[in-house]
Amino acid sequence: MTEVYTVRKNVYSVHMTRDKIFMAASKLLSQEGIAGLSIRKIAKEAGLSPMGLYRHFADKDALINALMAHGFVAWETRVAAIGSTDPVRWLEDFMEAFLDFSAKEPHLFDAAFFLPASQARQFPDDFAARRSPSISLAMARIDEAKALGRLGGGAALNIALTLWALGQGLVSLYRAGRFSDEAHFKDLYRQTCHDYLASLEIGRHPLHPTISQ
Repeated sequence: MTEVYTVRKNVYSVHMTRDKIFMAASKLLSQEGIAGLSIRKIAKEAGLSPMGLYRHFADKDALINALMAHGFVAWETRVAAIGSTDPVRWLEDFMEAFLDFSAKEPHLFDAAFFLPASQARQFPDDFAARRSPSISLAMARIDEAKALGRLGGGAALNIALTLWALGQGLVSLYRAGRFSDEAHFKDLYRQTCHDYLASLEIGRHPLHPTISQ
């Protein structure tokens, strides 16, 4: 019985330590950006020695990949919660969720979409093979809209990646100080995503009225 308890205690301790490392890395990512993610800084923030950190992650590459995966779990949880049954409305809600994720959980957003992780999915093979749960869901909604005669345009993968590029590009511009304020950024973000989808709609009948400039 003692041995079972010890094993469980050790497993619990490992998870607690990994959580501390994630929290430390996330804090440094939010404060200092990707440049702040050094093993020495992360270990110090987590209250570990660099060798102690290496007992949980083989190297910095392994830690970066784990951080990216952690960010994607948070993002994919948001995507799975989108409840719209209309496929075009779902795509607009998908882009709104992306905007909300970037604003409310910036360190997780950065981990998912900005870290130079070696295991990051690559275009076109990983996405064409549906290895990205969120892009696969978007592609399914695009295919559904096409089947209903709602959307034209090119391949579902190209449309999904264009939406992603629009969203991430605008978030990057906002963070670089290219907007006078957050309100203008959000208005343009929503309008641009809406206009792109409207441009693909058969007959161009937008779901919502144009946002005033």
